[in-house]
Amino acid sequence: MLAEFLLTPDALADDGGESGVEIVRRLQQCLLPSRTVPIALLCRLGGVEWERAASTRIARISNYNHRQDAMALFQKLQSLLCVTRPAVPLSSQTEAGWIAAGLTSASRVPLDRIIVSTATAPPATIGVSLQNFLADDFWEPFENPRLVGRDHASQAKVLTALCTHSDWVQLRLPQIRGGSDDEIVTVRQIIKLSNDLPAGFRGTQIDLHICQQRNLSDSNLIRGVRDELSGCCRGENAIRVTLWPEKHFVNRELLAGDFAKTSTGTFQPRPLWWITMTHVAVGSRDATLAGEAGNTWSLFSRQKAYQRFEQIRAATPLKSEVLG
Repeated sequence: MLAEFLLTPDALADDGGESGVEIVRRLQQCLLPSRTVPIALLCRLGGVEWERAASTRIARISNYNHRQDAMALFQKLQSLLCVTRPAVPLSSQTEAGWIAAGLTSASRVPLDRIIVSTATAPPATIGVSLQNFLADDFWEPFENPRLVGRDHASQAKVLTALCTHSDWVQLRLPQIRGGSDDEIVTVRQIIKLSNDLPAGFRGTQIDLHICQQRNLSDSNLIRGVRDELSGCCRGENAIRVTLWPEKHFVNRELLAGDFAKTSTGTFQPRPLWWITMTHVAVGSRDATLAGEAGNTWSLFSRQKAYQRFEQIRAATPLKSEVLG
């Protein structure tokens, strides 16, 4: 679910030792499946530099059909799946240079895999060859829906890519009571993953939605949340808390996206991802004692993310304030 991959420019132009047209078809099936929600994000390392290198490699493909299909897929991936990481100095424009740059970037903020062409040995730990990347069993750990343990390490594997590449996150957790031993620990984790990033990565606006709690006044609830998140609300990392009536929503969910520029030159939130969660990490409880086996997270399409975002925006909360 929302795994981030770096495909070297050479891998995007590889024929895998077989028909290049077939390789492109299989790549499209993996990255843009027709019957399921795409879970891959492609790292555009350095932005323009990676784009230029990839398009140059594809333009050099000798087989006309392979070249045309590869370029068409590359352009589609650019608009639908690509996210940008800060540039890393390249030792060379060879595939080895791109692998080294990818490893450096991954040491700063984790990514899931570096995909290399069949002409190059994949690096240890996070490297994988194009052929293995296209195999069905490679994708099994990234399935959607996905069982996620109720501990920080398990959640980080699912949340890192989303938090790293979102301008804003709307987190809706109905069970928060403003204490230190509830789902506020997941809020702190998302804030840390979103904003404790190296220079060059984007910061993220966080909007936390909570519900009124029985036998707890609204003022005490907000005060408790403010106290628990006080260490996170520093500098530009202001957090908005939005209060809804008791049981106004019961499902745990997360929406996230970027700010898209409109025709008038202004920016407005564009929802890209919507995840529902049966549970999240709570306090210091051990994952094995917290129902790990039944903790399913589901990613929905961008269309459904937009619909859910608009549905929430049309409703009127009780209160909304920025914790500074």
